[in-house]
Amino acid sequence: MAMEYFDEKIVPILKKRLPGADLSGRLIGSAPVAGPSTSLTTMSLLAKNTPSRSEMTKVQQQVKVNGASMTALRREMQEVRVKQLEQQKQLQDQEQKQLEQSQVIGEQNARLAELEHKLRELMDSAAVASSSSSTPACSDLPRHSKRLRSKK
Repeated sequence: MAMEYFDEKIVPILKKRLPGADLSGRLIGSAPVAGPSTSLTTMSLLAKNTPSRSEMTKVQQQVKVNGASMTALRREMQEVRVKQLEQQKQLQDQEQKQLEQSQVIGEQNARLAELEHKLRELMDSAAVASSSSSTPACSDLPRHSKRLRSKK
């Protein structure tokens, strides 16, 4: 009577909490007792939970394939890192060149402004000299750029 209660009430609860366990209703070291739960022996549970050789072979092949894929992905990631470092170096080189060119342009603009100022002084002094003399000196001067004419 107690065994039937155990098999009907306790074993289903234990099966839910401990799936795959041997719940034959016997104590450790005692002989198995005949009843509904004794059909689930340890061997039958192991046979159901142990994968077959073909399943193991498939799993091993999948592990090899995944390992090869991981190796290929690692190699590809390394190549991407190398390319990224090369591009970063290129970008730094281009930024350095841009900075140097900006400095050269700034120096050239300063020099051009200085030359334009001197040219304006020469033109002004030539205009003063020509106004004091009767012949126009402007015809002797070379033609000026639009930029210089607009600044007059």
